[in-house]
Amino acid sequence: MTAFVVFFFPILIYLGSWQVIRGLEKEDIVRKHYENKSLPVISEKEMTTLDLENLIYRTVNLEGEYRPESYILDNRLYRQEAGYEVFTAFETSEKKLFLINRGWVAKENFNYDEDIKSNKGTVSIQGVLSPFKRFGLNLINQTYLDGWPKLVQQVDYEATKSDLGVAINNSVIQLSAASIGALEPIWKPVDLKPSRHYGYALQWFGLALVLICSYFYYGFKKD
Repeated sequence: MTAFVVFFFPILIYLGSWQVIRGLEKEDIVRKHYENKSLPVISEKEMTTLDLENLIYRTVNLEGEYRPESYILDNRLYRQEAGYEVFTAFETSEKKLFLINRGWVAKENFNYDEDIKSNKGTVSIQGVLSPFKRFGLNLINQTYLDGWPKLVQQVDYEATKSDLGVAINNSVIQLSAASIGALEPIWKPVDLKPSRHYGYALQWFGLALVLICSYFYYGFKKD
């Protein structure tokens, strides 16, 4: 019993502490998102005057054209319905390339040409700048196939930059619902709320407390 407690008690404390740290990190992300999103809309030229810390989660207005390259991110559940998130390349009037998360569309009766084919010509769009890390999850090393659009399990920065063969901004534009080409926006700055992490932490700490109580009960009980 002593060996059991010595082995598992530090693990439970570590897991609880890790969840608390994750909750604090998510609180910081949520706070930053609401603070920066409430600031005035900036233009593409104004983006160059801000550092990354002050730029992330800002609302930006861009002018340019949707390119034909689109990634259809599979396995995106929304309101208990299967669907896709659509990411389309966008070239601005300043010749900069961004990836636009246009939102979610239901998988049932999905037709790319009819539902989400990119608008041609110069348009003005607006959206929130989010870190370009990874969207979706692929358990194996992903290799994008040829041809457009591409059905993928994951969209990440390095693979996208390599696939497009040109420099792309390290932020993804989360397109606003009122912009041209927008679908149903479902993006959130965090997948799990901080309260969920604190709840998990409470469970791990609770198990640690039960373990200690069981240890003393086992040690002092009569044969």
